[in-house]
Amino acid sequence: MTRRALIFVLLVAGCGFLKRPPNQFYSLDTIAAPAPLASVGGVPIGIDGIELPPGFDRRGIVVRGADHKFEVRGTHQWASSLEEMVIHTLAFDLASRLPNGMVVLPGQAKPAAMRSLYVTFEDLAPGPDGVFILDARWTLTSTGAPEMAGHELITVNTAMESPAIAAAMSQALGMLADRMVGKLR
Repeated sequence: MTRRALIFVLLVAGCGFLKRPPNQFYSLDTIAAPAPLASVGGVPIGIDGIELPPGFDRRGIVVRGADHKFEVRGTHQWASSLEEMVIHTLAFDLASRLPNGMVVLPGQAKPAAMRSLYVTFEDLAPGPDGVFILDARWTLTSTGAPEMAGHELITVNTAMESPAIAAAMSQALGMLADRMVGKLR
């Protein structure tokens, strides 16, 4: 074998080691209500909007690091946009805690009379200390006027592997739904 042929074979064989690992996709799960359905009536509630922290609505899972840095896990990705998944999960978490018909789910037609829920997340990620942090302010409006508001800080201990982060985010969103429903009673 000539020297050029040997170099070519070694280069081709070495390219196998340079392959990017396959993408892994994660989703959020709804969390079952820990208590019976809340006895809340009135005008249904629909999530009209959420705001995620800047830089977090991306496909790669984001982990906060020390010194104001964050890591984006490029091959560990959300199954869809994080905003869509958070809205969907929170809506179904609320629906499992409130009577049937009290939550307008994503994709359903919005009724003429509906209370709008807006949620702004200051933080929605794990930090370097193995704690997932959900820090959110929410407002429930009726005919454009604020009816109720809250600020929730929720922490969940978690491992730093991506499946554990997805589970911790799911758990934190379920806890957020619990607290919102607790204030609606």
